[in-house]
Amino acid sequence: MKLTYKLILVSMGMVCLMQTSKAQIEPGSFGYYNDALRYSQLQNFGSARITALGGSGSVLGGDLSATFLNPAGLGFFNRSQFIFTPGLSSVQTDGNSFGLSNKDEANKFSITNLGVAINFGKGDLVPGDFRGGTLGITYNRTNNFKRNVLISGNNNGSSVIDAMLQQADLFFPTQLQGIAQVGYDHYIINPDPNDETFYHSPVLGFPLQTESIRTTGFTDQVNIAYGANYKDKFYFGGGLGITSANYSNSRVFSEDFSNEPLNLFLIDERLDVNGTGINFNLGFIARPVNAVRLGLSYTSPTYYNFDEEGDNIYISDWNNYDVANFVDDNGNRLILEDTVLNRLETATDIFVSNFNLKTPSKINAGFALFFNKNGFITADIEHLNYGNANVSSADFSPSNDNRTIENIYQSVTNIKIGGEYRYEIFRLRLGYAKQGDPYKDNFDDVNLDRSRTTFSGGVGVNMGKYFFDLSVSNTQYDQSFRSYRLADASASPLAIINHNITSTQLTFGLNF
Repeated sequence: MKLTYKLILVSMGMVCLMQTSKAQIEPGSFGYYNDALRYSQLQNFGSARITALGGSGSVLGGDLSATFLNPAGLGFFNRSQFIFTPGLSSVQTDGNSFGLSNKDEANKFSITNLGVAINFGKGDLVPGDFRGGTLGITYNRTNNFKRNVLISGNNNGSSVIDAMLQQADLFFPTQLQGIAQVGYDHYIINPDPNDETFYHSPVLGFPLQTESIRTTGFTDQVNIAYGANYKDKFYFGGGLGITSANYSNSRVFSEDFSNEPLNLFLIDERLDVNGTGINFNLGFIARPVNAVRLGLSYTSPTYYNFDEEGDNIYISDWNNYDVANFVDDNGNRLILEDTVLNRLETATDIFVSNFNLKTPSKINAGFALFFNKNGFITADIEHLNYGNANVSSADFSPSNDNRTIENIYQSVTNIKIGGEYRYEIFRLRLGYAKQGDPYKDNFDDVNLDRSRTTFSGGVGVNMGKYFFDLSVSNTQYDQSFRSYRLADASASPLAIINHNITSTQLTFGLNF
């Protein structure tokens, strides 16, 4: 089986996930435009202090999260430090389709943050404008892909059989591909004996549709960065990020029929993706007066290399159906062979391929205002263009996916705001973040806002040598989902998936 054909079969469902039937999705796309967004959007991550501030704090300095926010912040350290952060994430989903709501939940415990800062600063009595610097090494979990999504309801408007018929129309049986060939192999669609480019189905009713999607995986990043201090007024730094990614998707779509020759049709899809990547970042922070800090930072595109593997299983459960009973209005048989249908099962070969992905670069501007030793407020504005992502491969042609990336994604400005109040050894923190909608306005025919909103808060205790920080953050966003696409967009089943993600982190810190 040719690799391209395998990709058509295995990506059939992926192409339909989280999509509308707008023309901006280029025909022939395999679905890698979904990967482009998946690995470009990052969750609220870092130490518990930073996540409590909504992910803001690129100019605060003195926190190991500077390794990826703005490496210039490492220049503020005056001693070495070690931090360790375990975390618990709860992802609640609500699949709304056909007027019904289906809730599900997935929980994940993991080590979300780990790091060490090694300070090379000069003492106060050592002369010189250059005040030394700090090397920071951190590990961060930047994404958690664990999701359980359930969609179910009676579809009184269409069936995946309609997609089979539409894709088969005007093609001979030997030319069929994807879901159309599956329908032909399972006798669900059959060519007219007098015109083999016109197809009939013995199944005429509407089904109960059920879809279960289970995803697992993560993206991790190790940052190695150095930040320096000049006159206690200017700070600059740079660093390298090494990423790893793991993503698994299991999708089971089924249609149950009543009083039809076909009892059940089921699609069971599996996809596993693993990869590594690299990026770099640069940053600058100015402290014109003690109460004010201003900064800029740049993060390069992440250059990923992925290996993927997957396959599909198709099952049709017939009601002991004798195909001799399948006739046209004139009583002429539409299937000329003699067979009785019960259970049919086919599977694709396991496919393996390799592809590269370049995510967008990011530029960030930060500000912080300090109120003596009583606390501060801080804000970050981040800009990136999801349409700049790009896929390449020697195993297949990604040109249609790249055109789709340009067609449907746009540039966004993300805003993060946080504040901290200090009382003796105690800290109280609040934060807010808004990630812009990555899709262009004309992409969605339901006017869905896919931006992400995060509210966060936390407390801390700083005892000098030791410190402890606790944070809780809640992120909410929506996605649209179509199990399959038809020529008439209104006939394609639409589900809106509401996501509600609550993350709790606890950082243990040691200064030395």
